[in-house]
Amino acid sequence: MAPEDPPTGIVERALHAFGYVAAHVLFFGAQTPEEVVSRLRWAYQVVGVTITDTTTVDERELTVFRCPYRRLGADRFGAKWLCHEKLDRVDDGYVTYLARHRNIDYQRPRDCDAAGFCESESCYSAVTTMDDSGRCTSVPDRPPGAGRSER
Repeated sequence: MAPEDPPTGIVERALHAFGYVAAHVLFFGAQTPEEVVSRLRWAYQVVGVTITDTTTVDERELTVFRCPYRRLGADRFGAKWLCHEKLDRVDDGYVTYLARHRNIDYQRPRDCDAAGFCESESCYSAVTTMDDSGRCTSVPDRPPGAGRSER
């Protein structure tokens, strides 16, 4: 599976490759969305991300969080440059690995600005299995709390 906005520069390609290689270690032995999301949440916390909500909606494991680097470089490169244009490339490596080797759909972190179910200062990600044809499922359209809560 290719990322929805493929890496363009050498730095972005290197970050994608790093994410793909790191995924072999991070997701070693993880076979279910629950196991994958547990490891993703651990990885988020290791890099300083604050998880604000976790839930399951329509068999999707959702994580809502705040990135401490959200505004870093914003004055020079634009809002959310580091989180959404650079660090997401590591997540793209995870997306590629999980789709190819685990048949798991990881919707990498997305901005909550347009989501309608989380604060605009937050982001969210979703994890579920792929459908029978190997296609990714859509991102959720219901808010955390509409399913069973994990916290």
